[in-house]
Parts: sequence; C-alpha cells; structure tokens
Amino acid sequence: MNISRNLAAVFILAAVVFISYSNIFKNEFAWDDVYFITDNIHIRELGNIPSFFTEPSTGNLYRPIRGIFYALAYKMWGLDAFGYHLNSILVHLAVTLLIYFITLKITEKSSLPFIAALFFAAHPVHTERITNMTGAFDAYGIIFLLLALFFYVLFSKNNTNNNKKYFAFSNIFYFLALFSSEEAVTFILLLILYEFSFNLDISLANIKLLLKRHAPFIAITLFYLLVRLIVVGKAGRADIYFNESFFGTLLTTIKIFFQYILILFFPAGLVTERYVKFEASIFSFALLISLAALSFLLFFFIRSYKKSKIAFFSIGWFFVTLMPFSNLLPQYTIMAERYLYLPSYGFCLLLAFLILSIENINFAKHGVIQEHSIKKYSKAAIIAIVLVLASSYVFLTIQRNSEWRDNFTLLSKTAERNPFGTRTYQALALHYREQEDYGKAFEHALKAVELSSKNYHAYENLGTISAYTKNYQQAIYYYKKALELNPNFYLALNNLGLIYSYAGDFNSSIFYLNTAIEAEPKLSKAYNDLGVIYGQMARFDDAIAQIKQAIEINPYEGSYYKNLAVIYAYLGNKKEAERMMQKSLALAGEENLRKRLRGND
Repeated sequence: MNISRNLAAVFILAAVVFISYSNIFKNEFAWDDVYFITDNIHIRELGNIPSFFTEPSTGNLYRPIRGIFYALAYKMWGLDAFGYHLNSILVHLAVTLLIYFITLKITEKSSLPFIAALFFAAHPVHTERITNMTGAFDAYGIIFLLLALFFYVLFSKNNTNNNKKYFAFSNIFYFLALFSSEEAVTFILLLILYEFSFNLDISLANIKLLLKRHAPFIAITLFYLLVRLIVVGKAGRADIYFNESFFGTLLTTIKIFFQYILILFFPAGLVTERYVKFEASIFSFALLISLAALSFLLFFFIRSYKKSKIAFFSIGWFFVTLMPFSNLLPQYTIMAERYLYLPSYGFCLLLAFLILSIENINFAKHGVIQEHSIKKYSKAAIIAIVLVLASSYVFLTIQRNSEWRDNFTLLSKTAERNPFGTRTYQALALHYREQEDYGKAFEHALKAVELSSKNYHAYENLGTISAYTKNYQQAIYYYKKALELNPNFYLALNNLGLIYSYAGDFNSSIFYLNTAIEAEPKLSKAYNDLGVIYGQMARFDDAIAQIKQAIEINPYEGSYYKNLAVIYAYLGNKKEAERMMQKSLALAGEENLRKRLRGND
C-alpha cells in the first residue's frame, strides 16, 4: 500500500467535499429539518435516549441510533444551523473515504478507487442527503454499513489470527447500521455480491458456504426485523400502495428505476419532490422504454460476470442498494433523489471503470494513431474526461446548494421544475399561512388537492386557513373531507374539536378531542385544548389534569403553562399562577427563535 499516494488521495477528496459544500453554511433549516430538528421535542434531552429503542421515532420510523446522533447534535449545537451543516460535510467525507478504501482493497488498483470516490464526493444528486441537514443523519447508517463491509473485506483477504477480530467488527458495525437506518438490511446481499465478484465462483456449493459463513449476520437481521415490527407495528411505512395498487406500484417502480439511472447520468434540474405518473398497463410506452433499458442493463450485468468482475460488482451494487426503495412494501414517497446516495457508488465505480478502459482501446489496430502514441493520448483523454466530469459535478452541487438557502426558495424552485407536486404546494401553503397571507395559502392548498384528491393534509390545511379567517362552516367541511380520507388523522380531529368549541358546542368538541387522543395518545395539543374547554365549562380539576398531561408529553410549549397560570389565577392560587407564568415567559423566547428559523417572521 502506497501511504503517500493514499494521503494525497485523502487530501484531494477532502478538498473536493469541502469545496462542493462550502456554500451550505449560510443555509437555513429547510424542508423536513423543521419536523426532525427544530420542532422535534424528543431530541432536546439526552435522557430520552432509552425511549428511542422502545418507541417509534419521529415519522413512525425505527432508527434509534440515528436518534442518539440527533440528540447529541442538539446538545452540542442547539438551533445553530452551522453545526448541523458541519456534521453533514463530515459525514459525507467519511462515506467518501470509506468508499475509496473499500474500492482500493477489493480491486487492488490505484486510479480506479480514487476516480470513483472523486465522482462520489462531488455528484450533485447527493445534495438531498447532505445539504439537507436531516438527510445527513441517515448517512450514519451508511457509514456503519460501509465499515461492516470494510472489515468483512479484511476478513476475507486475511489468513492470520486477525480473521476473527475483523469478522467480529463486521458484525458489530452491521448491528449499528441496522439500528441507524433500514437501508442496511441489504448488507448480506452485498456480501454475497462481493464474494461472487472477487473471491468465489457462483455455484450451489459456494452459496451454501456463504449462508453458513453469514449465519451471524442473518441472526442479527432477524433480530432487528422482529424488534422493528414489535415497536413500529408494521413492515412498511405506509398502509396502502401507490394508487392502492400493488401491481401498478411495481410497474411504476420499473419506470422509476430507469429514471434514477437518467438522473445519475444527467444530474440537472434536481427537486425535492418528483412527479411520478402511475402506470397501470404493461403496454405504456414509458414503461416499455424503461423495461427495455433495464433489460439491456441486466444482460450487460450477466455478461460482465465473465468479462469484468468490477462491472458486475458495480451494477449489482446499484440494484441491491436500491432494493429498500423498490416499493415492495408501501411507502409514502415512492421516488426521491436521496434514495440514490448509496446506490450511486455503483454508478461512480462503473463510470470510473469505463473511463479508465479507454487506455485499453487498441486505436493502432484500426490505423487511427501510431502505437507508440496510444498510451500518451489515452492518459490525456482520461485525465481530461475526469476533470471535466468532476468539475461539472462540483459546479452543479454548489448551484443546487444555493437552492436550499431557505424553505421558500427550495419550494419555489421545486414548484417551478415540478408543477405537479402536491406535497410541494401543500408545503408552500403552510409557508404562506405562517406568513398570515391567507389568500395565497388557500390558493396553494387548493392546488395541492387538485393535484391529488387524496391529500388529506392539504384538506386539513384548507380547514385551518378557513378557521383563521373565521369561516367556520367551511373549516368544518374541509376537516371532515380530510377525515373521510383518513379517519384517524389526529390533526383534523383536534382542529375540528376546536372549531366546535368556538361555536359553543362543547359536547362535540370534547368528542373530537378525545378521538384525536385515541388516534395519537402523545398529541399534547389535544390534551391542552381539552383542558381549555374544561376550563370554559368551569370543570377546573379536569382542566388542570388535562393541561398537566399536555406538559408531561411536551414540557417545551409555553402556552400550556400560560393556560395553567390563567386557571390558577382564577382559582386564587397566586403562587402557582406566577410560577406557571414565569415558565411560560422563559419558553417564549426560545419559541420566537424557532419561529424565526421556520421563516415565520
């Protein structure tokens, strides 16, 4: 191993990563950063860490170790975006360097690992994982996955007493990877792909050998899947398939996979939400084109097993690591650029391999140039192609980073490039609602439901906008439309209960608030609103009990303490009233900061 060459490679790769993402430090929290970081009460105390392993995380996910990294980051940085951006860059650098050293070890070449890692470091498709502060925390699972693979490679190539040590490290990091991100579940398939690419021939005997060797990994996988199922309660994230059709979802996914390949080749016009047309027929032209392209790639994949193990490994890596996003289980988002983060390594490795293959083309045989000039011109061509591609990637990444400057800029750019994104228009509607521009908010929410009649979040938003403008009958209509689509949508239930309280119908109000609590037992706002209703009904003991329950669930919401202060003051308990009001005022400053970070001023 050439230490000086590796040090130079590490320095260049680090420089490319920092140059590519140097302009993200001025970016604000955007997209789902608010949901997972600024408004996520679970990460504000390290004492909550044990619950990460026994309860679903925000978004009904099960990524307890990722939650620990969130909590540690919040402890270190609070709401300072600089720290989260620094975390993103360091995480991406770690993944890039692991890719370099893994490729170096498995291919035993010098230029190939560097070029593949260089492309990976700069490729703009990674911005949704790295520029997005939330996405970078998912990459911790990828770091652990790559460490598990690295130690397995050392295990497979080492005949000394270190074998057991490397194998043990591989198992440990695989365990950490699984409990950080579901993506790691493909690890065993990656091991089989690696073995058949570089160490073993494909045969039934070798398959049996690998299954026996991988028994500890299989046991860890089964343990993780069982724990996840117990905690989350379901295998997929969503309850139904795209357009309520499993067959149609699979057909659409074929087209999506082809689009992923196109995005990797032409990473321009990137967006946070991609419009995907549902495919119900196998005779769709777009589907047939996609199927033909993927079939050709599959043919090349099979043929490359005898011709080039690197090409075989690269293509296999791409499809294996895309499997968690193949929509075999229902997902809320069936296509996203962030899903390409790990699969893109296969693309970068194959691209680097194809470029380096230029050197092996025998131009002299065809009388193009003199034989003695082949090496000189081919090397020059390779260097030129690598520099042009890497430079263009860096340029596009920096450009895309600027579009993540703030939530409104990001959403506006997405709506411009994808005018069919119902989630984008719903997010823009929320932005305008928070700015108290209710006209534009209503217009964008209406657009969201026009694009998807099943977007119950947008219907709820229409109801809330109507409530803010005191059009209560219209608000009730839209809330009930949301509940027709999702009877357990706790936010619509909660707000419908509030609307009935405004009309003085306390019985209906209490019914819907209690139903909201049944749907989401940790909805602190419902307990608080129920407490306020009981206070208006002079049921003060019930009111105090409900608001205290709200505070127990979310001790960071100042309005809850203020509501208790009002009740205590009415009851003549000045000491408790003053204590609650002081607590409310202390939290008000932090909440104002959060509003500024959400762009609500």
